[in-house]
Amino acid sequence: MKNKKKQKKTAKRASSSSSLGKNATSGFDSNQTRLSERAHRFQGKGGILSAVASTAKSAAENVEKYMGKATIGGSNKQLDESDYEEMTVKGTCRTLEKEYLRLTSPPREELVRPQAILQRHLENLKRSYYELGKVHNGRNREYDWYCSQFKALRQDLTVQRIQNAFAVDVYETHAKVALEEDDINEYNQSQTQLKELYDLINNGGYALGRVRNSSSGGKQQQSKGKQRREREENRREALKHQNEFIAYRIIYYVFLSGNRKYEGGSSDIFKIMLQLTPEQRKDECIHHALLVRAAVADNDYHKFFQLQDAAPNMSDYLMDKIVPSVRQGALQRICKAYRPSVSADFVLKELGFDVENNNEEATGGRAWMEGCGCRFDGELLMTKDSSLKESVVGVKNSLI
Repeated sequence: MKNKKKQKKTAKRASSSSSLGKNATSGFDSNQTRLSERAHRFQGKGGILSAVASTAKSAAENVEKYMGKATIGGSNKQLDESDYEEMTVKGTCRTLEKEYLRLTSPPREELVRPQAILQRHLENLKRSYYELGKVHNGRNREYDWYCSQFKALRQDLTVQRIQNAFAVDVYETHAKVALEEDDINEYNQSQTQLKELYDLINNGGYALGRVRNSSSGGKQQQSKGKQRREREENRREALKHQNEFIAYRIIYYVFLSGNRKYEGGSSDIFKIMLQLTPEQRKDECIHHALLVRAAVADNDYHKFFQLQDAAPNMSDYLMDKIVPSVRQGALQRICKAYRPSVSADFVLKELGFDVENNNEEATGGRAWMEGCGCRFDGELLMTKDSSLKESVVGVKNSLI
């Protein structure tokens, strides 16, 4: 057996030497036919080019699968910004400040900031906005810049699927800043995401918001008991302002219910009320919001302005959106109830104007009433001679 194998090897070497000797005189370049035959062997299915193309396609498919393309509609779908935001990456960017840009391609990890960096930047934004009078890194900043920074923070949270107490803090902060700056659209976007986060965290479908150092990989895993305690602590931290923002949402829907273009305000309010627990109804913010709803529903303008003066937290910012419609209805009722005249100061007080401590507000209130068609005789409002219409003085158009 061994001899037969040896003979085959010897014969093969002899054949190779003979072939080499034959080609040594003519060279490879002298036989184009053989060169073409050799090249043809590396083409077609199974050849080198086919293998390279197959490998590239496989890599592309793996990247798309990792980025989440297959889960949002398949490889044939024309992707847009919302699709790119549904893709998941783990950020490595160390830059604190980043302007908000709409996603026009899959998010790249080197352009996305991890949670540790986002936390540092959020604290800097809070400090510069609330404590330093909008001076950030020695430069005066307008709200547009802060809004861009918050939206970039939210985008980085979205593409990394960070849904924990820190994410709640980002959305709550942006919502409050938007209220202060009278940006009802950005407030509504933040409030919508907050509702989803609160529901997710209440149901336990979130990750612990703890930032882990990469050098701690060799440490032993925490005990299940300690993990449960951390999860519960994180849950409490995430939900500590939930009732406050439920109250804001109630007042926001009261505002929407007065908008003729929006038909879901009342039903949305009742959905929230049905979900409230007895403990939540006793909460100061929610109790106040429910009283606001009742005052608007009953056209009780006197109670409404009393509630605005005693509004907790930032509820009065949202109540400001309802004031024009409440004043308009109140003025109509006053003009019908008091004939032929009534004290102008009394009416201004009933309409929520501070006539005792703010002369400028009193002057503005009188101008608003004149814009509604009111007629005055000295300090009296001549209700019988007034022909009321909707005033445009000092009233901003809704962006909804």
